[in-house]
Amino acid sequence: MKPVKSLLPASKWLMRIALLAWLVLQHGNTLLALQYKTQPFYLALAFVLFGILLFAGGFVKKPSLTVISALLLSLLFLYIIYLGFEPRVTSAQMLNLLFLAVCVNFMASGNK
Repeated sequence: MKPVKSLLPASKWLMRIALLAWLVLQHGNTLLALQYKTQPFYLALAFVLFGILLFAGGFVKKPSLTVISALLLSLLFLYIIYLGFEPRVTSAQMLNLLFLAVCVNFMASGNK
C-alpha cells in the first residue's frame, strides 16, 4: 500500500495544534498563578511562548521561525526529561519524549 502524501500538510498542522494545546494545558495554570519569582513560571512561559511561535511559524514562508522555536522547545523538553529522570519508564517521560520527537521533526523539516 502506498503512503497518502496528500495528508502530510494536514498532519503537520495537527502536530502543531496538538503540541500547542498540550503546552497550554500543561503549563497554563503555572502561568496564571503569576509567581514570577520562581523557576517553574519561567519554564512554563518559555514552553508556551515557543509553542505559540512554532504554531505561528506555519503561517510564514521562511522556515526560520519554525526551526528556531522547535530547537528551543527541543532543548526545553530535554531539560525537563533530565530533571524528571527516573530509572524506570513513566508515562510522563514517554509523553515528553513524544513531544521532543515532534519538535525534532519540525526542526528537521521546517515548513515543508
